[in-house]
Formats: sequence, C-alpha cells, structure tokens
Amino acid sequence: MKRIGFGVLFLAGLYGVPFLLIVGLIRRTSSPYLATRAAAQEFGATTDTILTAGLILSLIVPLAGILLAALADDRYWKRHFTWSLAGMAVIWCLVALAGNAATGPLIGWTPADEEPAPRITQCIPVSGGRGCPGG
Repeated sequence: MKRIGFGVLFLAGLYGVPFLLIVGLIRRTSSPYLATRAAAQEFGATTDTILTAGLILSLIVPLAGILLAALADDRYWKRHFTWSLAGMAVIWCLVALAGNAATGPLIGWTPADEEPAPRITQCIPVSGGRGCPGG
C-alpha cells in the first residue's frame, strides 16, 4: 500500500507540477479580452497564483517524497524522489529562462483591459479658441 502512495506522490510531482507551470506560462503570454480593469487584475492574480503554486510545489513534492521515503526506509522511492528534485531544478532554470525572455515580469503582471474611454459630456475651452468643437 505504501508503494502506491509513493507512486501517486511521484506522479503528482512528475505531471501535476509541470502542468501548473505550463498553464501559468500560457496564461501569462496570452492576451485575453478583458472588459474592465478589475477583470484584468483578477486574471493577473489568478495567473500569479498558478505560477507561484507550481514553483512552490515543484520544491515541496520531491522534498516530501524524500522525507517520507527516508522515514519508511524505502531506498527505491528515495532515489526516485532525489532524481525528481534534480529534475525540478531543471524546471526552475527553464522558468527563469522564460522569465528573462519575456517582455514583462512573470509574476505581478496585469494584462491590458479593453475598457472604453469615458465619454466627454462637456467641453472645457482652452486658450486660443481651439478647445471646443464647433466654436
């Protein structure tokens, strides 16, 4: 039974964490149509949460696996989680490269909104007589 638990934890780290990072990077590079500034900030905050969770879990899952395998005295899974920790270091380097290649920051960025400019309801004249259309 413990082998199944280690296998589930290993597969969650192997497939789940990179999935979170890929989804976060895709969301970061997409340009969605967002009608308001609040929707754009919400989109950015959700993307930040996904990327941050992926980066944190990429470190915690292998460390938890190493710790649990050491407590269970299972050298097979301890070796697997140690190598997955090395693989996660490679993933961190790839995310860092993506961050350097990006035009904006990976975390803390808010996409542009498509909120229309407010309608002008009155004219404020400018000196020189060129401020209001029609005189």
